[in-house]
Amino acid sequence: METEKGSTRSSNPSFCRRYSVSDFDLAVTLRSGQVFRWREEAPDGFSGWVGRDAVRVHQRNSTLAFEGATPHAIRHFFCLDLSLPSIARSIDVDPIIHQALQTHWGLRLIRQDSWECLASFILSSFNNIPRITGMIERLCIHFGEPAFPKPEVLAKVPERVLRNLGLGFRAPYLKAAAQAVASGKADLEGWNALEDEALRQSLLSIPGVGEKVVECVMLFAYGRTAAFPVDVWIGRAMRRRYFRSRKVSDRKIREFARKHFGPHCGWAQQYLYCYARGAPARISLERTEPSGAIS
Repeated sequence: METEKGSTRSSNPSFCRRYSVSDFDLAVTLRSGQVFRWREEAPDGFSGWVGRDAVRVHQRNSTLAFEGATPHAIRHFFCLDLSLPSIARSIDVDPIIHQALQTHWGLRLIRQDSWECLASFILSSFNNIPRITGMIERLCIHFGEPAFPKPEVLAKVPERVLRNLGLGFRAPYLKAAAQAVASGKADLEGWNALEDEALRQSLLSIPGVGEKVVECVMLFAYGRTAAFPVDVWIGRAMRRRYFRSRKVSDRKIREFARKHFGPHCGWAQQYLYCYARGAPARISLERTEPSGAIS
C-alpha cells in the first residue's frame, strides 16, 4: 500500500511498514540525549512518540520497520531527507570531530515538536537523562493524552502539583512557559519564520528560558544548525580539546564553534556530545589541517 519511494509492505505482521535507509543508526540517534520518551525494545527496536503519534521502530542493517507513522513522518523526524555524508564533509575539519564522526557514524539530528522540545529542555536544567525521562514520564501519565501534555493543560496546573511530580525548582519555569505558549505570547509555530537572531531573542523572552535551552530548541525543534548548545559535557570537552583547558565562557565556545565548524556546527555538537560521553580520549589536542570526508 506504500507509494513513497523506498518503502514497501513488510512481511512482519507486527510492523506494517518498512523503509530503506542509508547512513543512519537508529540506536545511536535515540540514545544521543536529544529526546526523552523513547524506550528500547529487544532486539534492535524502540517505541516512542513522533509528535502525538505512538510509534514503534526497528532497524536491521539498512531497513527500518515501523508502525504508527507514515514514511514521510519517519523520514522527517529522523532527518533522513538530508545527506549525512555531505554534512559530515562540511564539519570534518580536525582530527577530534573526525574521530567523533567515525565513532558515532549514523547519528542524525531529530526534528522535534517545538513545545515538547522547549518543555523537555526546561526540565533538563541541572539534570541528567534518567531523571529528565522520569519527570517527563510522570507529566505524560498525569496530564497527557497519553502524548506530551499540551501547554493549555500545564498552564492551569498548580505549581505545587508540578513540584509533587518531582520537577523541583523547574516547576514554575515550566508553568510560566506553558502559560506564555497557551496565551499566544510565545508563538512557537509562527516563530519558525524568524531569522536565527530574532528567533533566539524571542525564545529568550519566555520566562525561565536561558541560552542553553534556547540553543537546544533552535537546533532540535527549528532545525537551525548554526545553534550550538553548551551543556556540562560539551563545555568540558570543548575547553579541554580546543581551548587547552582554559576557562572560557559558554558564549565564547559557541562563537568559536560557529567559525570553526561552519553553518552545520549543530551537527558537530551532537557528535562531540556523544563522543565526550562515551568514547575514550584518544585524540591529540594538536591541530592539523582538515581531514576531509569521513571514509
